[in-house]
Amino acid sequence: MRKTSKMFAGSVIATSMIAAPLSLTTFGQTAEAATTTGVDGSVSIDPVAIADKIEQAVKSSQNRDGFVKNAAYSAFYEAGQNYNVVVQNLSQDHDFSGLNNVVYYDSVEYDGITFGIWVFEDGTFVNNGDGGYINWTFVGSFDREDGSGTVDFHKRF
Repeated sequence: MRKTSKMFAGSVIATSMIAAPLSLTTFGQTAEAATTTGVDGSVSIDPVAIADKIEQAVKSSQNRDGFVKNAAYSAFYEAGQNYNVVVQNLSQDHDFSGLNNVVYYDSVEYDGITFGIWVFEDGTFVNNGDGGYINWTFVGSFDREDGSGTVDFHKRF
């Protein structure tokens, strides 16, 4: 198998939308900005701003492909491009236990399907389910063997 390394990539999804209210979950933090110190200084994220961008992605996307991409890119850019992002259809078999330093997680419903959105420093995410673009996407710095559902993410800062 050929191994690829990329700085930016993803998968996508397609249909009409039903927006559900977002429930902000920030792993032990309040809705204030989370701060992490990196090699080149302090990196801050605003979980409320990320949630707002994802809510806009739900409202503005007219198909699942568009929603999944838009949610991932919105979270990636709102986090200052300093973290990796995964969006995953939660009904598909997956394993997120290998992700390190998750700074944001939320779930959102689109057209009756619940997606998880993780923003994190590094680690491994495994999609054991359907690897089609309508079920997951990821953005950041990573290595992935062609066709594999396992993605190894690297720190971005």
